[in-house]
Amino acid sequence: MKTTTKIIYAAFAAATLACFGLSPGTLAVTPAPDGGYPNLTTAEGQNALTDLTTGVANTALGAYSMFSTTTGSFNTAVGAGALDLNTGDSNTAVGAAALLFNAGTQNTAVGVDGLGLNTTGQSNAAVGAFALYNNTTGVSNTAVGAFAGFNISDGSSANVTVGTGSTTSGLGITTGSGNTVVGDQAGLGISSANNDTIIGNNAGGNPLLLNECIYIGHNVGSGFSALESNTIRIGDNLPTTAGASQCFIGGILSHSTPVTSGTPVVTIDTTTGQLGWGPDFSSKIAEQHKKIEEQQASINQLKSEMQVMVAQLKEQAAQIQRVSAQLELSKRAPQTVLNNQ
Repeated sequence: MKTTTKIIYAAFAAATLACFGLSPGTLAVTPAPDGGYPNLTTAEGQNALTDLTTGVANTALGAYSMFSTTTGSFNTAVGAGALDLNTGDSNTAVGAAALLFNAGTQNTAVGVDGLGLNTTGQSNAAVGAFALYNNTTGVSNTAVGAFAGFNISDGSSANVTVGTGSTTSGLGITTGSGNTVVGDQAGLGISSANNDTIIGNNAGGNPLLLNECIYIGHNVGSGFSALESNTIRIGDNLPTTAGASQCFIGGILSHSTPVTSGTPVVTIDTTTGQLGWGPDFSSKIAEQHKKIEEQQASINQLKSEMQVMVAQLKEQAAQIQRVSAQLELSKRAPQTVLNNQ
């Protein structure tokens, strides 16, 4: 970052000096504008750039704009108190008290008190009154809209909030990084979040903590209060009565399975999760059910026949026992012998 900044400074200085090195015959306005000072410095307004020492290429327009800047360079402040206590480089503040306490570099604030409490935060952009007001040390945050990202602080980074009041005063994301919030009053109910996408007016109105979630749609994620992670909600608050809501998603018809019979249905690739369409397998399932029922009927018939056979065998066994008993009795009966003598 420092090497790149030095190269930019050197290139800027060279280009500027080249401009001033034009021929002596170059025309100039008469009388010369006031507010021009050495080292490419411009200051206009009560106590503007009062303490500047070695800083170069600074422009301060407004009472107490860049009041405390001494060695900072390439800063632009327009508005009373803009960059008032600044010590950093390459910052742009347009609006009263914008970047008031700044000590960071490459920040841009457009609007009253934009990035008002920023200290060492770098590469932040705030457009709108009080946008990113509470950011202090966070980097690479972007907020567009009045009060957008107002509550983001404590080193939170790489957040994007677009919409009036998105994550606003007293509410909304305070800590977390990598979040994208778009919509009027979006994300007001979220205090801590990481890597979430919230799109829609009033979306994300209630959950207190989010991680790796996607909310899309007006009021989506409102009406309940819970910790959620790895959750996707798209228009999940639409009416559920028959015919009250419709859903159209492109890209499904191009991923198909040949249909030989039946009605096409939406399919899911269980490996990739891709949606597509293919044959309706309900008819095949019905055929399988029919076969199972037929097999069950055959089994029942066999059971019935077996029961008959078992009954017959029992009857035969009983008959055999009766015959055996009669034979036994006949063996034991006494024999009469006649004697003719």
